[in-house]
Amino acid sequence: MMTRDFSNPSRFRSNRVASPILPCLIGILAAPLLAVSQDAAPADPEIAAYQKAAATVEADLAKELEALAAQRATIAQEKPPLARETATIASELRDKQRQSDLANQSRDALIHDLNSLSNRVRLWRDERNYIDSLLSEHRKNYEAQLPLAEALAQAEAFTAADAAGDTGFEARLALAEQAIARLAETTGPRVREGEALGPDGVARPGTFVSAGPVSWFVAADSSVAGLVTASRDLHPEVVPGTASAGEIRSLAAGESARPAFDPTLGTAVALDEANPSLLEHFRAGGLWMYPILIIAAIATLAAIVKWLQLARIRDLRPGVVREVLAGVNAGDREKAGRVLAGVKHPARALLERGIEVGGRVPRDEVEEALYERFLEILPPLQRGLPLVAIASATAPLLGLLGTVTGMIHTFELINIFGTGDARSLASGISEALITTEFGLVVAIPALILHALLSRKVQGIRSTMELTSLAFVNGLKEPAGVATPATANHG
Repeated sequence: MMTRDFSNPSRFRSNRVASPILPCLIGILAAPLLAVSQDAAPADPEIAAYQKAAATVEADLAKELEALAAQRATIAQEKPPLARETATIASELRDKQRQSDLANQSRDALIHDLNSLSNRVRLWRDERNYIDSLLSEHRKNYEAQLPLAEALAQAEAFTAADAAGDTGFEARLALAEQAIARLAETTGPRVREGEALGPDGVARPGTFVSAGPVSWFVAADSSVAGLVTASRDLHPEVVPGTASAGEIRSLAAGESARPAFDPTLGTAVALDEANPSLLEHFRAGGLWMYPILIIAAIATLAAIVKWLQLARIRDLRPGVVREVLAGVNAGDREKAGRVLAGVKHPARALLERGIEVGGRVPRDEVEEALYERFLEILPPLQRGLPLVAIASATAPLLGLLGTVTGMIHTFELINIFGTGDARSLASGISEALITTEFGLVVAIPALILHALLSRKVQGIRSTMELTSLAFVNGLKEPAGVATPATANHG
């Protein structure tokens, strides 16, 4: 019996297909030979050869058929074990698939649980950050609300609270607990030993007494006592004259006392010190404040004198010119002079000059005489106005000059001290701004006064011109004097 290799399924399939086909092909090729062998007699050697070949083919065909039958029997014997093995493999595959599905479900469940845990961790982290930010804000507010002496005593705790990580978090939490404990102890004044700066800048040992955010200090020798505020270098500094040593000691002993109380924690004192007097403000302006002051004094004096001069001038009555003309045209100069007795206006001098020459010379000469007197009156009338105008134009320029010198001084200080401390730059900036301020303070009123006085002078000048014109137009030509028209006609 022929053995077959079933380990290669493709080879097995090709054998099953090739075995039945080969005998069929041989039968088809041998059929004509068989027919010839049956019909014809074996008279030819070629026919005998064909018959022999046909017999060989039949033998091979029979042999192949037997091999085919044996192969089928072998296949029939091997098929049940292969079917059982295939079923076993399929069963194992289904088990593996079920196990894979269970593993996928377990993995999905673990992923879901992991996401839930991640969300919870994220929420806890956000909550911790929020609490940490609250503690950091509380640390700043707590330090700002503490009296300066207590804040300096707890400087290490505040420094530790500024650290990052768990150490800083625990320190900030400890500060919050300390603040809660401190609230429970705020039933009365708190007493603490320490040092504070006096008005002379010397540190003296003594006792701090705190009530809420307000603190008082009394030196051990009672030489310094008063409210405590922060100095420029953030050291406790005593504000003199705000409380007596006896009041602070009584307050420290728990007795009744009425020391000065500053709810602004030194802001009111700082504002009071920041409001200098007018003289101090003037001195802060520097050298160019004195020229501005001199110009302001000159302009003020000139404006006052000019105002008094113009205030003595009264408006001219409309009928004065008419009455004077009536007297001059009638030849009664004394009557015309009496009309001007109560007139307080520069136009009086014009009318007096008109009375002198009116009716005696031609009208053209009268007009010339009046114009000459007008030119004589005009300079005293305008005297003083240029001084006010110069002040209004010069004071801002001097202020600008002071601004330039102040900024130069500021840059010199920046070159020496840098820009770290703004207090060192305050003098130059103050000089720059104060000179501009005073320059404008002088220039604006001077400009307004010059405009008012110039308008008043212009009104007086217009009145004088109208008076001269009315007098000349109303004056009659004297007898025997030929007019220009008559002279040309003759």
